Amino acid sequence: MKSTSSLTRSYQDPAAPLHLRWTLPPSKSLWARALLLDALRGKLPHFDFAEGTPLDILALHAALRTYQEGAEEINVSESGTAMRFVCAYLAVTTQHPVRLSGTGRQHKRPIAPLVEALRSQGAKIAYLNHEGYPPLLIESSTFAWQGCELDSSSSSQYLSALLLLAPALPMGFQVDTRRYGLASRPYALMTIVQLREQGFIWEEEPSGLFCYRGKKEGDSRGVSPHTRGYEADWSAASYAYALLSLLPVGSTIELSGLALPSLQGDAAYLVQLFALLGIQTEKTKDGICITHSEEETKHAHFTAHMSDCPDLVPAIVAALVGRGKAFTLSGVAHLRIKESDRLQALADELTKLGVKLTLGPDSLSWDGKTPLTAHDSAPILSPHGDHRIAMALALLALRVPKLRMQEPEVVAKSFPRFWLEVAPCIMQQTE
Repeated sequence: MKSTSSLTRSYQDPAAPLHLRWTLPPSKSLWARALLLDALRGKLPHFDFAEGTPLDILALHAALRTYQEGAEEINVSESGTAMRFVCAYLAVTTQHPVRLSGTGRQHKRPIAPLVEALRSQGAKIAYLNHEGYPPLLIESSTFAWQGCELDSSSSSQYLSALLLLAPALPMGFQVDTRRYGLASRPYALMTIVQLREQGFIWEEEPSGLFCYRGKKEGDSRGVSPHTRGYEADWSAASYAYALLSLLPVGSTIELSGLALPSLQGDAAYLVQLFALLGIQTEKTKDGICITHSEEETKHAHFTAHMSDCPDLVPAIVAALVGRGKAFTLSGVAHLRIKESDRLQALADELTKLGVKLTLGPDSLSWDGKTPLTAHDSAPILSPHGDHRIAMALALLALRVPKLRMQEPEVVAKSFPRFWLEVAPCIMQQTE
């Protein structure tokens, strides 16, 4: 039986501004890339993770450590990042057959574009159940490294997985994404900057063609995240922005550990999108402070193209629905292959609250004519096993008198402290 929590607004005066401070998790995007690079260079550290570390990072580290200890079966749990990164890593390093699998929705999330690119260079990878999907059998291979085409139209992680193989690649190796396009481009560019910090140089010339220029000795400026630490996670910060947009004007949230500008692609988009909803962002000594100002851009219909920042979609939708603001979001087709089909999940669950979303092939919209109304006294929402759906829907407890949330623990995948951070506004009680 699935666990369930009731969610209710926990502050008394709905008109009085609140002043909050959040502790965000470290960026799992930056951390995951650093872990894979450490593993490829034989520098994967042994250490105890701090409480609050995202489960995605624990899964990736455990998979890499288990493999290095000689395991023939590797399970990356529900981490899609780990599945893609570890697939590429095993393809170029393993000396014996290894079975790579996951849990949850992992075996329904496509991995064919990455597998086909690796196969074109000589990798021996077999699908064990369904063509194009994990689990995989990966065997020792001899690589030609003649350059490859890659379909990264649904995920930039396919490209990042190949870029991160730089320590094993010859100078001049190319990855060509031009035929198919590149989703979530800022995440790929983040990977390139991280690699450059370690002396591994990728250049994009022309747009969509990535060429490896080799290792510049003595040019490494970066160190392992385990010694320097990483900035906080901008994707996780989206729920603070969304929450603040539903709080009284004048409310503030301090978010320490965030850098602005940031390597994380979501940073600039998050600031710009929520500025349209009256949320101002200011840099502070320790991070940023966001304020719900009185000034809001007065557009009758909110529109945005989200292809470069898909992880922000659930938080944006929760904020817009909570404010009764009609919207159209485009560039969202690849949200169907996340931890859930996020478009369908949002549509299904918001229907329980009276909100009728319209799904298009590459769009999500709402006309604003079906406002939030609870058909039941305490509607039960399902996160569909998806951390981002859970966190976004939870914020609507500020607008619906009482909600019930199944599987509230799924937030630990990326933001283990989420329920603690929202507690001054939203009370969670396990039933």
